[in-house]
Parts: sequence; structure tokens; C-alpha cells
Amino acid sequence: MVYPATPADAKGMLKSAIRDNNPILFVESQALYGMKGLVPEGEYLVPLGVADVKRPGTDITLVAWGPLVHDCLKAADKLKAERGVSAEVIDLRSLVPLDMETVLRSVQKTGRCVVASQAIHIGSYTGEIASTIQDEAFDYLDAPVKRVGAKNGIAPQSHILEAAFLPNVNDILAAANSIL
Repeated sequence: MVYPATPADAKGMLKSAIRDNNPILFVESQALYGMKGLVPEGEYLVPLGVADVKRPGTDITLVAWGPLVHDCLKAADKLKAERGVSAEVIDLRSLVPLDMETVLRSVQKTGRCVVASQAIHIGSYTGEIASTIQDEAFDYLDAPVKRVGAKNGIAPQSHILEAAFLPNVNDILAAANSIL
């Protein structure tokens, strides 16, 4: 199961999914459709199951996939500007297989983590990731792992209500600031 956040990853992961002999669920957000970005020409593949460190950091790890990767990058900029905090941003890109090695390596370095997605909080994959971090990197944690997700309920269709329903940069900042 793959969930690209950038146009380049969408191209590279779709081509990799087509070439893979296993069934692949390719999830894409509507936010990706109008996004501008560099897309490599020709044969371009992104390996499945490999997370991408979008921004290195030393004080806190922000883990996301899909549209929230961009909100995490904005939150990292704000944390740096407002508090001098260096946030590492990890784009999982693939949920199955899940590259927990990259996440755990980052958490071992930073000691703090926020996991964010657009899924509702109850039953979200953020819980699985947070639980794995808690199990496998507990001795490295300086604070509890925080999760950010959409409000519990059914996603509204109105753009105005959807903006209130989905998590954003401020939600990520609030979670990060609560454990810094």
C-alpha cells in the first residue's frame, strides 16, 4: 500500500507498483492533483517500502504520509523559526511494507515523535506506528509519542467543514510543542 505526497513520488511509485508482481494498493489524495513539482523524465522508479527523510533534524521526529507531509514540513519551519527546534520530517510513502527502521533510527536520535495522518484518530494507522515506536524505542524516548489525525466521525464533503475536520499545521505544532 503506497501513498505518495509529491508529484515525483507519484510517478516513481506508480511505475514501481506496475512493475511489482504483488498486488499494490495505490492511494492518492485529491490535494496531489493540482500540486506543482518536479517530475523526473523517462524511466523513474521509487522503491516501495522505503521511507524518505524529507528534512533532517535533531530535536523531534515528525512522521507522516500523503498530504500531511507538507504540513509537517511547514510545522518544522515554524518550530525552527519560533523555538529554534530542529525537526526531522519523514515521509513514509509506503504503509505496507512499512519502513520502521528509518522511523526508529530517527526517534533514537531525537527522543521525541509526532505521527500524523488525515485518517480519523480512532483506528488510524498512526496508532500502529506509535505503538511500534513505543515498543521498540522506549528507552530512547524523552516524551510520549503523540498522534495527530482527523476528528472522529465521517468526513464532510463541504470544503469549509473539511478544513475544520482534517488536521493541519497548527495541530502538528500543538502536538510537537506539548512534548518539547
